[in-house]
Amino acid sequence: MPDPVFIQADKAIATAIAANYAGGFSGLDLSAAGSVIRGIIPEPPILPFASLFLIDVIEQQGPTMGRYQGSMTFEIYAFCAGDSITERTDKAGQLAADIIKAITIDRSLGLGGAVDDCLCSFRAIEGDKIGIPHSGCAFVQCVVTFQSEYGV
Repeated sequence: MPDPVFIQADKAIATAIAANYAGGFSGLDLSAAGSVIRGIIPEPPILPFASLFLIDVIEQQGPTMGRYQGSMTFEIYAFCAGDSITERTDKAGQLAADIIKAITIDRSLGLGGAVDDCLCSFRAIEGDKIGIPHSGCAFVQCVVTFQSEYGV
């Protein structure tokens, strides 16, 4: 039996962001094994690193009887290194831009018919502020909208 749409979207986002951004804004590489995980851990085991997890799925009645529409909210925590606070903050913002571009290049996440659209927003901060010293942190929120027959 296939996965529900929220797990399909989770897997699609993880696959999209596990990329080499050498030609992107940050120049970082998240394609190595273990650089992107689905789930959350307290500290990044390597830099750069990203973790992705599902926050919630909110459903509503759809446009017709027998259809549901909803939104799924995912958070991506991405971490990178840098020699100074300014470099780490800039690099975190650049990594967030790379991640957002990787996700929104196909706004249906390759799940046409199941996913309608996705919208991302982010913030970049210094890791010392959240107890992860000498790292830049990007928090990307991705809201994915969908319609389905069963609500999942």
